[in-house]
Amino acid sequence: MKKIFTTSRTSNPAALAVPMLAALWLAAAAPVVAEQAPEPTPEQAIRETADTVLVVLRNEALNSVQKRDKLEELLVERADFETISKLVVARNWKRFSEAQQSEFTGLFKTYLSSTYGKNIDNYSNEEVEILGGREEARGDYTVLSKIVRASAEDILVDYRLRQRDGRWLIIDFKAEGISMVSNLRSQFQEILSQGGPDKLLEALRTKNAETVAESEG
Repeated sequence: MKKIFTTSRTSNPAALAVPMLAALWLAAAAPVVAEQAPEPTPEQAIRETADTVLVVLRNEALNSVQKRDKLEELLVERADFETISKLVVARNWKRFSEAQQSEFTGLFKTYLSSTYGKNIDNYSNEEVEILGGREEARGDYTVLSKIVRASAEDILVDYRLRQRDGRWLIIDFKAEGISMVSNLRSQFQEILSQGGPDKLLEALRTKNAETVAESEG
């Protein structure tokens, strides 16, 4: 089966692969806010998120698997996978039955968690700076940030958040202008045009199985 789900479509995708994957983890989860405390602004949520995730990445008492498990839990907590699933499938979402929509969301969550989590070991003391933010359509908000690296050029990363049940949740991110949602949408569209929802679900099942086999091997 044709290889799917590349990281970017630039002339040098490998150059952006690690920063893009790290970016999602760095935005994985803000700490739980006390019930009486006001909901943080989007900038505060991302700032607290980055600090929380960096603590995990720098914890030498944890091995790679333990770090990945902790960050996966945080990712599930702070990313709106239902919305992300609809965005990456776009107009094709209505072609999925209710059961297929549910399966796709689960498979897609597993794909992001396992594939992006493999890059934990590439962390090398990067820092995160919050540069500001802006309001977007539909009540969304984009937080502008920069991943500061000592031995390479800094990476600009934008996080798009949307409120759901009063909480700011991540629905996309861009690293150096490359959108995760847009990149995957174009790849999913190619698969959907060839075989519809069944083919995309099959491709995700296969990709997830390959990732599990690699981790166990």
